[in-house]
Amino acid sequence: MRSITEDILQWSEYYLEPKNKHLGDVPVCPYARMARLQKKYRILECHNFAEFQDIIIAGTKLVKDPDIQIVIVGCDDIGYTVDEFDSVIDVLNRVMVPQDVYLMGSHPHDDEEDEPVEFLDTGDWEPDNEFMMALIQNYDELEKASDNLQKTGYYQHWPSDYYDGTVLKRQKYRRYRP
Repeated sequence: MRSITEDILQWSEYYLEPKNKHLGDVPVCPYARMARLQKKYRILECHNFAEFQDIIIAGTKLVKDPDIQIVIVGCDDIGYTVDEFDSVIDVLNRVMVPQDVYLMGSHPHDDEEDEPVEFLDTGDWEPDNEFMMALIQNYDELEKASDNLQKTGYYQHWPSDYYDGTVLKRQKYRRYRP
């Protein structure tokens, strides 16, 4: 059985990085491959729900290192409902975006993430572990990269609900940046 770290790395390799025909033959995340290959990531595993928020806060400090593009915290002790986790991520973003840190959450019981959206298909790959995941990145760098992708037409094949739930959701926090 794979560890959470191995699941996350395989998720990147088999889902985020390959060209996706439904997105116009571009990867879901065009930056994931280089971050993985250059080891510009940190993955923090959590197996005790009581420690999850503390590990996320530690991750927000790690992402300040210029050699780290993303910190991912995976917790297999699922203590939040989907709505609770979304609320925690929202509150953390209201506090962290002014400090140039952005968090995205992924919950294994989120029905929206399980909907059969063709471009989200990972083929035969499935994670060995069930876990909540907090992805932590530098807000301004993420916004700049997204703006650059927007200019190239990268998002033109994205379903509108997926675009709204990622790009527009992140942009609503702009008001918290100084």
